[in-house]
Amino acid sequence: MIKRIVLFSIVSLLIFSGCASTKLVSSWSKPGFSGPPLKKLLVLAVSNNDMQRRLYEDSFAANLRSEGVDVITSYSLIETLGKSKEENTKFIKAAVTKTAADSVLIVTLAGIENEEQYVPASTVHVAGRGGAYGMFGYYGHSHRIIHQSAYTLTNTTVKLHTAVFEAQTEEMLWAGDTQRLNPDSASVAIQENIKLISTEMKKAGLL
Repeated sequence: MIKRIVLFSIVSLLIFSGCASTKLVSSWSKPGFSGPPLKKLLVLAVSNNDMQRRLYEDSFAANLRSEGVDVITSYSLIETLGKSKEENTKFIKAAVTKTAADSVLIVTLAGIENEEQYVPASTVHVAGRGGAYGMFGYYGHSHRIIHQSAYTLTNTTVKLHTAVFEAQTEEMLWAGDTQRLNPDSASVAIQENIKLISTEMKKAGLL
């Protein structure tokens, strides 16, 4: 009985939270851009969490290198990000000059939203196996009733903004906003976001 209650709770959670995955909610491409594809990309993940910054940049680098793009992680050149826009601009320009990168990809955390969702009480009928009760004892044990109390879920949506710039002119080539509902872990959310962004960059002719 306990296993069935737990199973029902898990199923309810999946139904109400939906099949969570990273989604592209908006994007923009430079009008008339026709290439050539990017050859040397500097990737910068803006984060106060150094481990997550390194994880994102390393993961993006591995993904794009498999596509033949030369990728430089910013943390290999800029160990600690500055506290001001002016300071970071100086760091990025120096990194572009040192590596001769033709483009820069910057990803930032656009926001984290928490929303409570009320799940009303419900009743479910679970089919039973009547074989153990004999031919005539099956009827009374054909199903069991499980009552599920009402509860509240907290849904967390993580939003990221990604922008790609031409290094020399500093002109934006592509930008996109993504969001992930209830990420299982930072690693999973990062991998999904990178896969989605890479696909969209290909569509835009950047890769």
